[in-house]
Amino acid sequence: MIHIFLISDENYVKYATVTIKSVLSGTKEQINFYLLDGGISAESNKVISEMVNITGNSVEFIPMDLSLFKNFPDIAHFSLNMYFRYLIPELKPNLNKALYIDTDMIVGGDINKIYNTPLDGYGLAAVPYITEELQIKSFQKYKNNLNLPNNHLYFNSGLLLMDCKYWREHNVSNTLMTMTAKLFDKLKMPDQDILNIVFANNYKVLPRQYNLVVDETVKFLNINDYTNSKEDCFVLHFTGGKGIRPWMRFNIPCQKFFWNIAKQTPFYNELQSELLINQISLLEKNYNTIEYIKLFGFIPFLKIVTQNQRKKIYLFYVILLFSSKIK
Repeated sequence: MIHIFLISDENYVKYATVTIKSVLSGTKEQINFYLLDGGISAESNKVISEMVNITGNSVEFIPMDLSLFKNFPDIAHFSLNMYFRYLIPELKPNLNKALYIDTDMIVGGDINKIYNTPLDGYGLAAVPYITEELQIKSFQKYKNNLNLPNNHLYFNSGLLLMDCKYWREHNVSNTLMTMTAKLFDKLKMPDQDILNIVFANNYKVLPRQYNLVVDETVKFLNINDYTNSKEDCFVLHFTGGKGIRPWMRFNIPCQKFFWNIAKQTPFYNELQSELLINQISLLEKNYNTIEYIKLFGFIPFLKIVTQNQRKKIYLFYVILLFSSKIK
């Protein structure tokens, strides 16, 4: 029996459904899904339940109390829902082991291979960022700000294999909550920063292919080396506020894996419509235009240039007066 936790609200239901379907498509093991519910409609609840139950697996929706996190940082594209993962071992005290995965992930192959990884006494297993593994110093200044040890490999919190018994015995959930409140002003990737602080140099490193942050992997490695393997499981992570997400723009690396699964879900048409709308909006922002304004119809006065998501205004066509990014 594999126990998998995800976080969603109504805004993320479509993506959560694709993640769930990718898990179901690759394994014959019995799966119990737990959706930490930040506001999922009854209709979406029914759609997901039917999709999972018809395969002989189960899904449980666990309503979450957002007021528990009301004083925590809510930064950029992150929402307070991210903190739900802190409480997983407490929400199901009968479980000794659980796997958390983000709803912008696609699982290729049998997730049982990840779930049955021995934890060897650690309370957590996760995948470090590739830049950490390759010893590229991009995280050094960031880690210093969090007072993390230099030799700690900063991990991504999108996939977490938890020893729930360890968490309960060591009061980890409470520690995470306390540390988040204490370090409020230092956090940029809030839940992830805190998890790295609490588990600094004290977690099991999982193989790289179990959390392939797509843009980072493409930048430093050949991602096909992982997705072409038939012998192991891999997990694609389409992460980032404006990052590489298949429903946001065309020509995303590895998008075929997302859409091959998406078309098997009840939200396929909605996802395609969303992609089209997002792509049109992106094109509009990037559309290059030059507008000239003349005094009395013939004296050069202002030139307004829209290019590469920036708007620039020139006095007398040559003197830059103003430049700003188009949101």
